[in-house]
Amino acid sequence: MTFKLFTGRQYMGTRAKKRGHVVRTQSGEMVAYEQNEFRADILPPPDELERYEAMNPGTTKIILESYINQVNHRMKLEESVIESDNKRANKAQIISAFIIGSCIVAGSVLAFFDKNLAGLSLIFGSVGALLTAFYGGSILRKMERSKKDLL
Repeated sequence: MTFKLFTGRQYMGTRAKKRGHVVRTQSGEMVAYEQNEFRADILPPPDELERYEAMNPGTTKIILESYINQVNHRMKLEESVIESDNKRANKAQIISAFIIGSCIVAGSVLAFFDKNLAGLSLIFGSVGALLTAFYGGSILRKMERSKKDLL
């Protein structure tokens, strides 16, 4: 995407010099203009690539290889981030399963030694925490997906 910004008065007729900074209008008036181009793309437009290639043969190949290397690098970074997030999530699930299992065993031991209220509250609290974490995570993922769908 290329944007051209013109400042001051300009005359862009058939007699206008497109690369100069001063244009003579049909009435003989001299008009100065400034042309700035802003590009939102990573790669230059094809006509600019042709000019680079004409000035220095092989430049287009180098630019395209650089672009391909940059894209591959970004994809590898995204892949490593996703893998590390998955590993972290798996570790967190194992740790939380161990903690909740320990709480259930401790609650059972407390109930066995006539501490029924403490034992049952520990068992139900840990199961409630497990269900809350599971369903809460599912709800948050749904909300994130719906936000991405809106964009």
